[in-house]
Amino acid sequence: MSSTNEINEYLKRLKNGERCLEKFFRAASGYIKFVAYYYLVDKSFVDDVVNSTLYKIFDNIQTFDEHQSGKAWISKITQNEAYTINNRERKHNHASLDEINEEVACTTDDSKKLEFMSAFENSLSELDEIDRKIVIFRLVNDMTFEEIASRLNMYVGTVYKRFQRSAQKINKDIL
Repeated sequence: MSSTNEINEYLKRLKNGERCLEKFFRAASGYIKFVAYYYLVDKSFVDDVVNSTLYKIFDNIQTFDEHQSGKAWISKITQNEAYTINNRERKHNHASLDEINEEVACTTDDSKKLEFMSAFENSLSELDEIDRKIVIFRLVNDMTFEEIASRLNMYVGTVYKRFQRSAQKINKDIL
């Protein structure tokens, strides 16, 4: 995942009219997917949230405060887009608001969620490259262990064990 400084720099450059959309997308898309995955009830809408978040970022780039955290700003936009999709799908499926997962519906403790994501990102950066890829492929890209094994030319059991070991390390670091 990209650093806060890197994302802030791209946001500043975009705000000043520079053409760096592709670089910004490469730097921020994984983070946006991670946040979307965290807040969505139905994980199949991650790409929809990413697309609508990018649209909102570009549409509102002039409101970005360069002295604030770009990741926090992006996280809030992503969270709002995830809630919009969650609500749309609930209405479409005629579900009531009471049926929402309480963790996803609760917005009163955003600072703790941002702290969690920051701690997760720090712990992730401490993993070796292969383990980091496995975790990102599994959590951000929602790939199966078989797909990851094929992509990394590894055995499925090895991928699974490395993911479990990495998840235990991350849990120890952030809890």
